[in-house]
Amino acid sequence: MDKIEERNKELLEEIEKLKRKVKTLKTRKKYGLVWEEEKEPEQIVLDCQYKIPILKEVSAKKIIIDKKKPMNILIEGDNYHALSVLNYTHKGKIDVIYIDPPYNTGKAEEWKYNDKYVDENDAYRHSKWLNFMEKRLKLSKDLLKNDGVIFISIDDHEVYQLKLLMDNIFGAENFINNFMWLHGKGKKTKQSRTLQQYNLCYAKNKSLLNKWLDYKITSGKFANPDNDSRGPWFSGSISFSEERSNKKHSNYYEIISPSGKKWLRQWQCSKEEMEEYLKDNRIYFGPAPSYKNVPRLKIFPFDSKEIIPSNILDNHGTTRGAQKALDDIIGKDSDGKPKFENPKPKELISHFLKIVTKSKDIIVLDFFAGSGTTGHAVLELNKEDGGNRKFILCTNNENNICTDVCYPRIEKVIKGYKNLRGEKVGGLGGNLRYFKTELLDVDHISHVSDEQKIKLTYRAGEMIALREDTFEEVEKNEWWQIFKNETKYTAIYFKEDKSRLNELVNKLEKLDEKVALYIFSWGKNEYKNEFTEYKNIRVNDIPEPIIDVYKEVNRL
Repeated sequence: MDKIEERNKELLEEIEKLKRKVKTLKTRKKYGLVWEEEKEPEQIVLDCQYKIPILKEVSAKKIIIDKKKPMNILIEGDNYHALSVLNYTHKGKIDVIYIDPPYNTGKAEEWKYNDKYVDENDAYRHSKWLNFMEKRLKLSKDLLKNDGVIFISIDDHEVYQLKLLMDNIFGAENFINNFMWLHGKGKKTKQSRTLQQYNLCYAKNKSLLNKWLDYKITSGKFANPDNDSRGPWFSGSISFSEERSNKKHSNYYEIISPSGKKWLRQWQCSKEEMEEYLKDNRIYFGPAPSYKNVPRLKIFPFDSKEIIPSNILDNHGTTRGAQKALDDIIGKDSDGKPKFENPKPKELISHFLKIVTKSKDIIVLDFFAGSGTTGHAVLELNKEDGGNRKFILCTNNENNICTDVCYPRIEKVIKGYKNLRGEKVGGLGGNLRYFKTELLDVDHISHVSDEQKIKLTYRAGEMIALREDTFEEVEKNEWWQIFKNETKYTAIYFKEDKSRLNELVNKLEKLDEKVALYIFSWGKNEYKNEFTEYKNIRVNDIPEPIIDVYKEVNRL
């Protein structure tokens, strides 16, 4: 090819790029959230056109306390890779997502985009943050069940942009509320003090949600410190603090405890309702004879009144309390500094999990897991009520956050530990499997070679085990791999050569348990109608369905 032909080819390619750009600009909306999407695309997303994420278990870090209890998952790796994998293993299976992403405050070394820290001097930092969040939120939406919900913690720096972004992805009609958490003393400037952080909540399909209840009605530790004849009760908040009370509100009035102490503040009920509560001995002022506690409402198990959760969360842990609790579990650095700063309190996440459903058998995902607070909250709830909730935590290992903070925290709260004062703290129990993301090179996700398909099949075993919730490997050879749990088996047949497939099937057919059998095939549904005479065997193809998922991920 001479230089003129080569130049003409370059010009034609440039013209095609410009045509695509014009087409994009014409279709871009003229109102709403618009940002610079193409200035600097996220490299990790581009790389996934040529690399397929898979999982590899770190068996040395598994924690098994009771095989009959649910298995929890911790994935170390970039959360874009982890979410890509989960779109194969857990699509439509997640009940609740909670995330606490970077707030994009502009502080140095807060978060990275394309391996570079984004600070206040970066003119495109908001666009980069929106690009970063959009990709992950789109992938997370498909993981939710049809009646699933997502909570996202955020502060003033991006809350308004995030609200518009979530309207785009989940639909404005699926917005539930902005739960404002009063996290402590807050941040003070010359002009004002900010006491709250935000927690945007969206449903995948709001029309499918049941009415949410205040969890104080349906759970909690019941006791009977005043020997009420009606039996044990649970105390619920019935007032605002003095600082937050509105003196002009109609519910601002005074009540008097049995000791004569006066309580003047804004209450969560009218004066007439309060008089009925007092008459019915429904207000608890603390133990006699001092009666000096802040008045609380006595709630009995037989109460049926529904209380819709407030979006103002003023009694759900503080930033300072969460930091102290984390330091007490994992200790501090040698220089006395926290190993992880600004964790969320487990009380906040527990509140969200309690109000969305009465079910004790749900899957909770946190793909910005940080210090592991979400996992801690799930384990604690299970300990309280005997539930079988499961968590999936995803975090990278930047600054050793996964290996030195998240994993040690979960390990200690499962097994028990000594706090900073040398006191023994009992374990909450539970199980954990630890995975790392790995990348398998392909020519391009749109045309994976035969050799690469075979390689993917050999290396997908642990990913399939996660999909089927069967983690214990019982057999592996060059032809197949078998996993199990307490109630079922999963088998993967690796080879195009089917000369030993019947041998495997005969082995599986003798089992009393159900079996998910994955068979290598070049296409889809090739073995759909095979082995139907075996009632305990369900047949699946591999690897094409995995590749299809990754094609869809790249399309998104």
